[in-house]
Amino acid sequence: MFRRRALRQLDAPEQLDEAIRLATVPGWLVTAVLVVAVGGAAVWATVTSVPRTVEARGVITHSAGVSSLEATAAGLVTDVWAGAATNVKKGDRLYRLTGADGSAQDVTAPWDAYVTNWQVRQGQLLQPGMAVAELVRLDTPGDGLLARVYLRSGYAPMVSVGMPVDVEVDAAPAAVFGTLRGTITAVGAQQESTETIRAFTGSSADVPSLLDGGNVIAVTVALEADAGSGLRFSKAQPPFALTALSMTTAEFTIAKERPVDWLVRR
Repeated sequence: MFRRRALRQLDAPEQLDEAIRLATVPGWLVTAVLVVAVGGAAVWATVTSVPRTVEARGVITHSAGVSSLEATAAGLVTDVWAGAATNVKKGDRLYRLTGADGSAQDVTAPWDAYVTNWQVRQGQLLQPGMAVAELVRLDTPGDGLLARVYLRSGYAPMVSVGMPVDVEVDAAPAAVFGTLRGTITAVGAQQESTETIRAFTGSSADVPSLLDGGNVIAVTVALEADAGSGLRFSKAQPPFALTALSMTTAEFTIAKERPVDWLVRR
């Protein structure tokens, strides 16, 4: 059967008068779509601006940072009323110190404060100058929570006072609560070190993550407040109040670029 079909094909005259179809209609459509897509991409890459951003780790705190509370007298700690991660009011009793002569002295909070680190326990002997606690002062007039972030020093010329910043708080996921909006109020002129960062944030902060393995400068960001509920989140207010030393990530828009510029730089 196949042999007879092949012989008939050989005997058939050549069909030279018929046009040859080079491509099917769907093929032309695909080509047209590709041309339109490439043209649209070229226009987009030329006229569209894309923000170039950098991130910096930091903490939520108050302007004075963390202050160290030290013992002023020698004695035995016989009672303790304070602890880490608590708020105290000016005059609240922190601990009781009993001297060698048996006299007792109640040591009180010097101002309204948030206790970030508590370092004494009942039964401990204290000497003058020994660290007792680390406090963040809360009663300075007009002093709300702000973000103190540590930006790679190479980006310092690209940020300035008045620049808007988006701040994400680790304890309040951005997918649920959104971000905090802020404005740069100060840009540090000196590079920060482990010692200078620890002096401001205290011993409980994750200093290595703030240094980010390189040279950094401190950038202060004032955060937008929400009437009656603390800081203003872009999506929803968290059901808890943020405390000092909450870890954050700030995002700075340092330039607006066109996608075509990326190709030119190559």
